Amino acid sequence: MRHAWNRMSSWLLPSLLLVACGPSQEPVEDTGASEVGTSAQSVLYPPPAPSSGNIVDSTAFLGPVGLNSFVQTSFTTNPQYLSFSFKVAAGAQVALEVTHGGSSMGLDTGLFIYGPKNANGSYGTTLRAQDDDAGYGQLSKVTGLTLAQGGEYLAVVSTGTGAGKQFRLVLGCLNSACAEPSLFTACDLDVATRIEVCDESVVETQGLTPAQALPQCTDAQDAHAAFVENCFVSSGAKPWCADGESAFTTKMWPVCKDFYYRYYGAGPLPLTQLPLSSTLQAAQAAGHTHCKTGENWCDESLWALNVPSVAGTTPVSLDRVAEGAFASIPALSANQNLQFERQPDLTYAEFGSHVQQFFPELVAALPGALGNGTEAAQVARFYASEPVAPGAKDYHSVYVVYFPVSHQTAVFWLIRHEI
Repeated sequence: MRHAWNRMSSWLLPSLLLVACGPSQEPVEDTGASEVGTSAQSVLYPPPAPSSGNIVDSTAFLGPVGLNSFVQTSFTTNPQYLSFSFKVAAGAQVALEVTHGGSSMGLDTGLFIYGPKNANGSYGTTLRAQDDDAGYGQLSKVTGLTLAQGGEYLAVVSTGTGAGKQFRLVLGCLNSACAEPSLFTACDLDVATRIEVCDESVVETQGLTPAQALPQCTDAQDAHAAFVENCFVSSGAKPWCADGESAFTTKMWPVCKDFYYRYYGAGPLPLTQLPLSSTLQAAQAAGHTHCKTGENWCDESLWALNVPSVAGTTPVSLDRVAEGAFASIPALSANQNLQFERQPDLTYAEFGSHVQQFFPELVAALPGALGNGTEAAQVARFYASEPVAPGAKDYHSVYVVYFPVSHQTAVFWLIRHEI
C-alpha cells in the first residue's frame, strides 16, 4: 500500500514474511487423480462400514480442515481411523496429502474420501477416492480429485501400526473454484476496515474528501496487499482465499469498491448484474406463457443483481438498494416516458399476491435462487401508467425484491396491458 499506508508498514511486514514460510501454503505435488481401485498396493485399513450407514460413525471425528490449509495430530491406538470434514463448491478440484513434513518417520497411512453429507447429516459409505502409498514413503496422497457436487465431504486418515506417531494432512485447491460463490457477494469485514482506515488517513494527511481519497485506497496494489494480509498467514486464512488472488480481485474487490463508492457519497450504489439461473429463467418463461395465453395480458422483464455490502454489518437499506437498482438498469433509468412513483413497501407475501396470477413459479423460485431460503425479503414497489392508444393504457409496476442476508436482489418489471 502506498500513500498513507507507508507509516503502517510495521504491522504489514510480518504478514508479508509469512508468504515464504506459512505452512498453509505447503505445495502438494500433482501427479494425477487417485481414484478408487488405482493404488498399486492394497489400501491400508479402510474404516469398517457402520450399521448406521454413515461412515463417520466408524471414525474419530476431529473437526474441519480448511482449504489451502492443514491439520496436524497423532494416532493413539492401532488400528485407528481419524476423520476431518471439508467444504467445497460444485466443480472443485482438490488435492489431499499426508505430507512428509509434519509426519513421523516410518508412518504408514491410508486415505479415504467420502460424501458429500446429505440432508440427514450422513456422509454415506460410498468412496469418492482412496490411496495407500502414493505419497512420500508409505504416506498417502489423493490429487486431481474433481468434486462435481458442492457440499461437505469427509477425509479419513487411517493406520494399522502408527500409534504414537503424528501426521499432517494438507488440503489444497487446484482449480480456483473451491470456495462457495456466496463468500464473494459481500466485502469481507477486515478488507472493508482496511479501506476505511486508509481513506481516513488520506483525508487527514491530504485534506481530501472521503470520496476523493477513495481511489488512492482501492487500486490494484491495494487489492494485492489486502489479499496478502488475509490469506498469507500461518493460521486463520479466510475461506475465500482458497480460490486465489484472481478470484478475490475480480469478484470481492469490486464489491468492496462499489460499497464505498456509495458510502462516501460519490453516487448511487452500483449494483452488478448477475446471470439468471436456469431456475429463474424457467420461472420467467412460465410466467410469460401465462401472460400471452388467450389475450396479450402482460409483459415482463427480470434482472438479478448483487448488492455491494460488508459482511457481518447492518445490511444496506432497501432505499439505497432501490435507488441503485434504477441507476444500474438502463431500461429503467433511461426511460423518459415513465415517471415512477414509490408506493408503500411490501412483504414478500404481499408481493406474491400482486403477481401470483401470472407468475406463481417466479414467486416460488426467488427465495431459493437469490436468498438463503429462510431470510425475510424486503420489497420496494414503484408504479407508473402510460397511454398507448385512445382509451387504453399500460400499467407498470417495478418490484425491487431485496434479500439482505444474501446481498442479492431481483428487479421485476411487470407491464399490464389494458385490453
